[in-house]
Parts: sequence; C-alpha cells; structure tokens
Amino acid sequence: MQLETSSWTDIETAAPTTALVPVGSTEQHGPHAPVGTDTIIARAMASEADRTWDGESVVLPALPVGVAPYHGRFPGTLSVSTETLRRYARDVVESLADSSVETVVFVNGHGGNGETLSHLAREVTEADAIELEVSRWEWMRAVDEHVGHAGELETAVLLHLRPDDVGEPVAGDAAAWTDTVDGGVVHQFTDEFSENGAVGDATDASAEQGKAVFETAVEALVSFLERVGTVQQDPTAGSVSS
Repeated sequence: MQLETSSWTDIETAAPTTALVPVGSTEQHGPHAPVGTDTIIARAMASEADRTWDGESVVLPALPVGVAPYHGRFPGTLSVSTETLRRYARDVVESLADSSVETVVFVNGHGGNGETLSHLAREVTEADAIELEVSRWEWMRAVDEHVGHAGELETAVLLHLRPDDVGEPVAGDAAAWTDTVDGGVVHQFTDEFSENGAVGDATDASAEQGKAVFETAVEALVSFLERVGTVQQDPTAGSVSS
C-alpha cells in the first residue's frame, strides 16, 4: 500500500509490518535524463516490490534530495549534507516506532546516499529505545552489470518507466567513474572528468532492456524482503481446536 494515498483508517486496518522508504536524489543525469532519475527509479521499484511481495508492506513518500555536492556545478542539482540526510531519514524512521511497522528498508537509488544510510540503519537497529530493524537496499548492487551515471542501464530503466521524460540518449564524456586515481580522489566534481555529466554510453539503451533490468532488480528486492521483512502471521495459524 502507498502511505501518502491511504487514510489513517486504511493504515490502521492494514497494519503493515514492513516499510519501504525510497531514497533518491535531485541531480544532473547528463543532457538526456531528468534530474529526478534516482528518485523515480527508487520509488517505482519500491512500489512494484510492495505490489508483488506476500508480506504486509507500505511504501512511504520518497526522500527526493540526497547527498550530491559533486554534481553541484550542473544546473538543477540539489544537495543536502550527510548529517541532514541522516537526521531527516532518522526522524522519518523513528516516527514509525509506535506503529505496526517492525522492519524498515531504505530503497536507495543514489550511490552518494549509501554510506550515510548504512550507518543510520545500524545505528537505529542497535538503539535500545527503538524497536525497529533497519536495512539498506540498492538496485545498483542487485543487477549483475555495472551501472554508470546516466549510462546504458540507468537510461534503459527510465525508457521503460518514463519514456516521455527521456531525451535522445548520448554517450558520456567518461566511460567509467574516474574520480579516484592511485588510491586517492583527484576529481572533486563530476564535470572535471565528464563535461556532459554522463558516465557510460546510453546510445544503445532501450525500453525492452530497461524492463528486464527493472524486473531483475524488483525480484532481488522481493527476495531481500523475504530475508529481512516482517511477515504478518495469521493469528489462527497453527491453532488446535478442542
């Protein structure tokens, strides 16, 4: 179920035990993809997993601005500090503490959020005052192939989900993310190694390819939920009649 389109009575009746929190970013994705790419994909994957999983889950409103200062030289990019993301995301999660929810999964669509969300997940899970199990999941880790920035796979997923929002796919000015050299970060901003902001070649991306990647990622998310999610048990299951 979708939290933002449900009434409080709907939510009370459903009593979801697992919450999916899409976390994205608002940042440049080359000249062909929308700045909301990471949020669009995270929200769509969370919603589809919620629809197909057998557990009692709810999708929370997406957190649309993440940690993306390195894209800041491109118009349209918004960013928050790691501390702001940590505190905001924690407040959102803590607001579930007195609800039916027992498990929270951050469905993260932006690599720059990853470390912060991982630390936060451990922090909340270990907090004695909060009875929630929190995990981070990323579609970029769930697919076998390397996912660039506005490259072939990411663009293909967008062509599947939101074709009208995608321009003519282009090749990036960098074949791979090249901010690190000799073990150190030498490029602090994306435009220092990719003038057009894209990494990888999206010219062969297709909606059919994107559908396959999307389905693979959602299947992985559902499998992950089966590992960590809280499945609501039927109170009559296993009972013995007298």
